[in-house]
Amino acid sequence: MARSGRWRWIVVGTLVVCLSAVVSPAVGDTTAPLYAKMKQRFTTERPGARTGWSFDGALKPYPAGVQVPPQRELRFVFPRGTRFRLRSVSNCAATDQQIIADGLAACPARSQVGTGDATLFLGAAGLLKTTAYVVAARPTVAIVFTTDSGAVLRVLRATVNRNRVAATIPAVQLPGGYELAVTQVRVSLRGAGTRANPFIRTPKTCPRSGRWKFVYLPRYDEPYGVQRSTSTTRCRG
Repeated sequence: MARSGRWRWIVVGTLVVCLSAVVSPAVGDTTAPLYAKMKQRFTTERPGARTGWSFDGALKPYPAGVQVPPQRELRFVFPRGTRFRLRSVSNCAATDQQIIADGLAACPARSQVGTGDATLFLGAAGLLKTTAYVVAARPTVAIVFTTDSGAVLRVLRATVNRNRVAATIPAVQLPGGYELAVTQVRVSLRGAGTRANPFIRTPKTCPRSGRWKFVYLPRYDEPYGVQRSTSTTRCRG
């Protein structure tokens, strides 16, 4: 019985270790204090390859009627060696005003490189769920927020510089002294372009850790300032 009990505890201990590895966040992943979650990843583990990308982030809940901190700036730092090539796909030459007036029809269909959803804080009106589209618009990337009917609510432009994507977010005042804010975003970019000429190419090498690292740096007014989160994704050597 003693021998049987010992083996039982060894098996249980092994299962606990394995389950912990599954449910625990990857080493190096950190979530900023304002955020309930923040995760980024590539869709391939192969170095030097065409890839897609996904982002899933959300602020911690705020009581109804309380101003959600509005973001002033977004900065995405992709793993070192990541490269974007906006000219690898069709690009949208429409202005923000044209996109707001005509919707996504103002842009070539193939310029849409990603889709997702976002939740906007509208002050006393509460929260609004929207659809988000990512459009190649060289020299920028445009993020277009739409309602269920397809009406465009807002267009944001982000600059791309090597492995960094950044956007400044103009303030939008709402009735009652509130300000528009984003509480949640989930978006996926497809592996656009061709294998030889991809929209996003992963770094040419995989670190010894076997993981690539992303950094997300949204900036808020004080006292929050820059909220730094990190996220890792697997790669193959």
